[in-house]
Amino acid sequence: MVWIALEERQETGHAMIDGDHAGIVEIINQLASAITQHKSKDVCGKLLDQIIHDTKAHFARENRLMAEHHYPKADQHQAEHARLIGQSLDLKIWFDAAPAESVMSVSLLHFLEDWWTRHIPSFDKELADFIAAQKP
Repeated sequence: MVWIALEERQETGHAMIDGDHAGIVEIINQLASAITQHKSKDVCGKLLDQIIHDTKAHFARENRLMAEHHYPKADQHQAEHARLIGQSLDLKIWFDAAPAESVMSVSLLHFLEDWWTRHIPSFDKELADFIAAQKP
């Protein structure tokens, strides 16, 4: 199931950033399939854990890029990363504590969709454009 399809407006033009996004979106789509196919809470929880793990690794790579390129909006972008990770960890706590029938809903997917479709075109595109402009 394709819950999120990366569109051209979500491409940043930076290979590492776009590659990470594609990988994470693929796992979100696997989670969407697992939920709609009524897979177990354990299966869905492992996919959610993978999304959070890969997102943390992605944000760490972006943070290194910002430092390496002296990105002037690094503090704002890193604060957004911290906010999103905090939300995802809160979501995971809710997921772990809730009954299986509560977590197997599209509300979880809507949160992930909103996160990725709003963060990429704004924060990440701006970062990628800044890095690209530095190249001779």
